[in-house]
Amino acid sequence: MSRKGQYLNSGGIDLLLTDKYAPKKLDDVVGNNERLGHVRQWILKWMSGKNAKPLLIWGPPGVGKTSIAYTLKEEYDLELLEMNASELRSKKRVDRVLGGSALASTLFGAMRLVLIDDADVLAGRRDSGGSSAITRFLREAPCPIIVTATDIWDKKFAPIRNECDKLDMKRINKASVRKLLKEIANREDMEISPETIAEIAERSNGDLRAALNDLQTRSPSQRTHEKDIFQVVRAILKARTYAEAREAIRGDIDYDSVKLWLDENIPNEYQSKEDIASAYEALSMADLFDGRIGRTRWSLLKYSIDLSVAGVALAKDGVYRHFTKYSFPGYLRNMARTVEKRAMLKSIGRKIGRKVHTNARDARQYLPLLKEYGEKHAQELMDFYEFDEGELAFIMGTSVSRIKKKAR
Repeated sequence: MSRKGQYLNSGGIDLLLTDKYAPKKLDDVVGNNERLGHVRQWILKWMSGKNAKPLLIWGPPGVGKTSIAYTLKEEYDLELLEMNASELRSKKRVDRVLGGSALASTLFGAMRLVLIDDADVLAGRRDSGGSSAITRFLREAPCPIIVTATDIWDKKFAPIRNECDKLDMKRINKASVRKLLKEIANREDMEISPETIAEIAERSNGDLRAALNDLQTRSPSQRTHEKDIFQVVRAILKARTYAEAREAIRGDIDYDSVKLWLDENIPNEYQSKEDIASAYEALSMADLFDGRIGRTRWSLLKYSIDLSVAGVALAKDGVYRHFTKYSFPGYLRNMARTVEKRAMLKSIGRKIGRKVHTNARDARQYLPLLKEYGEKHAQELMDFYEFDEGELAFIMGTSVSRIKKKAR
């Protein structure tokens, strides 16, 4: 992530802070300075005409592993050939993608840099000769190669590991994360307190990508971050007055999600059978009002909110002082287990991953941001990430017909 004055814009939608403030030069990458010096020596050796072993850059998410390859491309005018290891599971695929194109000279004679991202996925799943073909490619290719991974110590990964010089990236320290967040918040004119920035840095656990996503979701124009749902539910269930319950949902809140979380956790918080019954009665009444709203009677929404929030909060005779471990809603959990949803998430994750240079699983953390942006920019989102209408409808939690209207 960037820490100095020059930044890369995403070129299309000015959307994600992780794109907008991606590092342009190797010196812009935050943290791991000694290791970055080793990377510079490695690429300069190649550029002086001397071959070097492939570089295996490994470490936890959000420390700049993939970004390093992109900074080298920009700083040294290299042609980057990027592949995710999940796409290289067969020998035939490796030979077709890497064997010919990587060894051929570029059109204008520029040096080619090959990036094989998330290579450790090959250790955890069966492949059809992809791992051995990549190992051979690493041994024979006459061009610089960067391999990234999170965990390199699986014994199945040993052949690839042994062909590379290993460079371990450490988590970024909190002070560096906090400094960058403060700089970006100032550039973006965000109204955010130093205490919130410090909290984001603390929670990031050295993952700068996660910290930037948290910074963006904490902006006043964004929805409440998913992680805050625990605080919202706790505040409602612990509230002693109508005012306290309403304060818990102040801001832009997804009330349907809050209701699902309350439905799941009322029995976890409340111990009296009478309190539990009264709370569920309030939720049932809220559902009745939701059914009457339809498409036009939005004046009834305030009654649904009061019943599902204040009604549940005031259903108890007194505040329960015990610690409660809140549970993820079973309805949402069951939805996530369906084959259709998993397939959709996988497809969406791959498309996002291609743009933000991460794997399909990690790319899902961007979904709350994309949902927010899609409210006003559906067509731009579809064009930029190449989503079809069904995929965007899935992200937005709405119907395809509504997406068609938004995209006009």
